[in-house]
Amino acid sequence: MSPLTTSILIILVSLIPRIKAVTLQSVIANYSLTAASYNFSVPTTTLDSDDAVDWIKDNWALTGIISFGTDDIVFSPDPSTSTSTLVRRDASSTTSSASKSSSSSKLHKHSSSASSSSSPSSSSTSSTSTSATSVSSPASTNLAGEPPVLRINYPQGSYSHGTGGTQFYATPLSGGNSDTYERMLLSYDIWFPTGFAWNQGGKLPGLRGGPDSKGCSGGNETDGSTCFSSRLMWRTQGEGEVYAYIPTSTSLCKDTNIICNSDYGTSLSRGSFTFASGQWQTVWLLVVLNTVGTADGIVELWYNGVQALQFTNLELRSAESLASIGGMYFSTFFGGDDSSWATPTSQYTYFRNMQLYAGQGASNLTGDKIAAGVQGVSTGNGIVLAIVAILLAAIIGVHVGM
Repeated sequence: MSPLTTSILIILVSLIPRIKAVTLQSVIANYSLTAASYNFSVPTTTLDSDDAVDWIKDNWALTGIISFGTDDIVFSPDPSTSTSTLVRRDASSTTSSASKSSSSSKLHKHSSSASSSSSPSSSSTSSTSTSATSVSSPASTNLAGEPPVLRINYPQGSYSHGTGGTQFYATPLSGGNSDTYERMLLSYDIWFPTGFAWNQGGKLPGLRGGPDSKGCSGGNETDGSTCFSSRLMWRTQGEGEVYAYIPTSTSLCKDTNIICNSDYGTSLSRGSFTFASGQWQTVWLLVVLNTVGTADGIVELWYNGVQALQFTNLELRSAESLASIGGMYFSTFFGGDDSSWATPTSQYTYFRNMQLYAGQGASNLTGDKIAAGVQGVSTGNGIVLAIVAILLAAIIGVHVGM
């Protein structure tokens, strides 16, 4: 490579935006997320699906029922310390009531804490409407000195809600009290096993607003008066995004970092980061409600401490009746609403270190009145990177031709 080519490459590389990781505590401080916090507890032992569901209902302050997937939830050994696989057995082969009672006596919290300046209630109001017909169990109970993690199964051929994965709404900070939290951050670690077959994509946990778990998913659009949702999604090859059910406008959908769908949710910064397989990775999702009548709502996401997307001019609600962010919307499944989204084989994901941090006060940014557009932080960086990639390809092509 000639000295001139080398010099040009050095200059081009210098144009690539520097990536800087931040700490969770700095984000909490910057956005005043100190009014309340909650660490989702885990048991001290592995649990089959029946006991895992009981644990979640008893300890995670659900609003409503577990919508689906009670057979697909277990507490399993950490995949980084084991080779745990899925085992199913008929309900007739499950433990007796007496032995299950003995097992349930082991359901002690490993690490649960809730703190708030207003001491919010964390009691559960959840119940399941039907009993499970089968039970899933971790193949290994060896925790190797580590706490168990939540494992979600996606049976072969499953897609959309109700056929695989699970969904529930956990409101440990806002459920059962009058406090409102207009800003909230959800943090969790996620593991996709090595070789995970991404197919076209699937849903992952996020944040939700509104008093109940209905609406704002599955094609149920919102006008911003009763609910919103902001889940994560993986797409083909693990590309990540925030997938939101929020009010849409013509100007919103013109933004190059937004993909609107008149029948389903809105994609924010698709491909701004990429999930990895075979390792733990951390996501922080921040939502700050807009001032009603002004498009100044905030959605931001950090992947492994590096900001992947930022929108600061969104309408997340249109009425004061949507007064608070409720909590974690644990919603995960393949899809998509048709079989082209289905998982080709039985697969699972693992979750740990799930935490909520909340603050009070809507966004105070200077925003346009409703029907305004949005601002995506990734636009400028994306343009620079695209130009750099084109120039690098041209230089390499010239060099090869020489």
